[in-house]
Amino acid sequence: MKKYFWNLRWILSLLGMTASAALVCSSVKAGGPLVVLNGQALRWPRSEVRGGPLNSQTVDASGRVLYRVDSGPLGTLTNKQASALVDRIFNLYTSIPTADIHFANGGPILDPATGDPVDVTSTNAGKFLSSRNPTFQNPIIFDSDGSITGKGGVLGFFGFLQSDETTKSIQEGFVVLNGKVLTTNSLSTPSFLGVFTHEFGHFAGPLDHEQSNGNIAASDPGSILPVGFNVAQAFDLYAPFTETLYPFIFDAPTGSQLGNQFHDSGFFIGTLDMDTQNALSNLYPTPDYLASRGSIQGNVVLKLGDSEIPISGINVVARRIDQGPYPPLPGTVAFLTGPAIDGDGIPDSPPAQSATDSLATVSSAVTGVDFGNGTYRIRGLPPGQYLVEIQQIDPRAIRGSGIGPLSTQFPLPVKEEFFNGPRNSSNSVSVFMPVTVSAGEMTDSIDFVINGISNITPVLVNEREPNEKTKKAQKLDIPVELTGAASSTDDALLKISLPDGSSDPIEDLYRITVDQSRPVFVILEPISGSGDLDLYLFTSDVNKKRTSLDDPNLLSFSAGPTANELIGFQLEAGTYFIGVSAFSGSVSYKLRIITAQ
Repeated sequence: MKKYFWNLRWILSLLGMTASAALVCSSVKAGGPLVVLNGQALRWPRSEVRGGPLNSQTVDASGRVLYRVDSGPLGTLTNKQASALVDRIFNLYTSIPTADIHFANGGPILDPATGDPVDVTSTNAGKFLSSRNPTFQNPIIFDSDGSITGKGGVLGFFGFLQSDETTKSIQEGFVVLNGKVLTTNSLSTPSFLGVFTHEFGHFAGPLDHEQSNGNIAASDPGSILPVGFNVAQAFDLYAPFTETLYPFIFDAPTGSQLGNQFHDSGFFIGTLDMDTQNALSNLYPTPDYLASRGSIQGNVVLKLGDSEIPISGINVVARRIDQGPYPPLPGTVAFLTGPAIDGDGIPDSPPAQSATDSLATVSSAVTGVDFGNGTYRIRGLPPGQYLVEIQQIDPRAIRGSGIGPLSTQFPLPVKEEFFNGPRNSSNSVSVFMPVTVSAGEMTDSIDFVINGISNITPVLVNEREPNEKTKKAQKLDIPVELTGAASSTDDALLKISLPDGSSDPIEDLYRITVDQSRPVFVILEPISGSGDLDLYLFTSDVNKKRTSLDDPNLLSFSAGPTANELIGFQLEAGTYFIGVSAFSGSVSYKLRIITAQ
């Protein structure tokens, strides 16, 4: 049985526009590649891709990615207006000076039976969204009345129709835009354009979500407002620097000065920030990009006694601070005068100024994406001195809105830590060690040891069988270090249904009780044997025999292709089950459960 890699997000969609509404996606990785297969990012190929009943192209002989556009209207927009919107967005990605990839309009979507231009509607959309019968057109579909996207306020969705695992390349993709939100006045045209500038980034790279300024502008859970700023002031300064691939749209708060003209962050993501430009350039670099920019690399670990556990899913942000301070001083504004507005209603990016350089010259990466477990690499940094930090990823950034490779965001005991020397970090932005970045060079060993972990010595225990049922789950007191073993041939009552239709029996179950709200970390490591272990965290209400990845009683899981797994989750007071599954093989393991201080 082939294992389904649950951290790959293949289908993307966008939720309706509300305050902090999600631009939903349904994969890997933040501020970088969207999909990583066996350590290699999935990219558009540089050679011709042709096929389908019309022998049409998705990539031409020159390596240009071709897209075809619907012939119908898009809500209140005529076909000409909607097509111009699409061309504008793709031109933004084509025009990134440090990225060597080009997108071109290949003409209208053609009916695969007749070869004629077609208005795609709910009655014929299946012809163009089938992975079994691909048309090789990279269709951009205008769902004018919302009948393709359906109910629920979905703004649209994106996905791949064809890919080649051998060459790690995309063969065909698509985007569906919901025009109904324009006819119902639930979204302005500039915000709509911004939303799909974001969405087309998933198509163009394909790129994943990222976080550096948007979480602060939105005052999202886990973010910390800079000293001297209230919510409205933070929006006015940070929102114009919101990263294009930030996964949430958020409204201007009461008291915002910019909110009188730009009522949500959608206006500001109609341009491309440096992090987004770097993410595309990392996949398709020009020689000048590699020669003129520098990189920072390091690891993030959890220290448990004498051992260090590399932690994936941690957001690392680098900000240049030799031009101006971070955070900017109270009273700093993004626009020195009123921002210029183009014909589509999109404001220009804030003008370059020393006071806001730390917001403009910023890039991010998440550990454990394509450089090994717990490792990050931030590339494309202009030379200078940088503040490097790890920050809490918005806990809501999961599933379709996900940032990074984890099913749930790792709860940092300290929401922000700033690099302050080798294996050292500070909890205060006023105490840090600047990191020097030089053109064409890698600055290595910018490592973090996560602060705030309890130093209480875990109790050593052994697995006690039988523990294959919830009613027989072995009770564990936190903190604990357990030695156990699991085999795919062991008895198991509880089974978890997988997306490919198969099921994964959970051979070992443990019960823990949490006395108050606190972050809990569960670390699974192999001791001997060989095989693939998976780790699950359930509420006490999980069904005794059957569950699934969509079960609300499944709080988190870690199901990579090895026996090393980790879950971090903010648990409320109550009782929970931890499941260890031998997906394949037979493995002796160490299970450690700890909390924050």
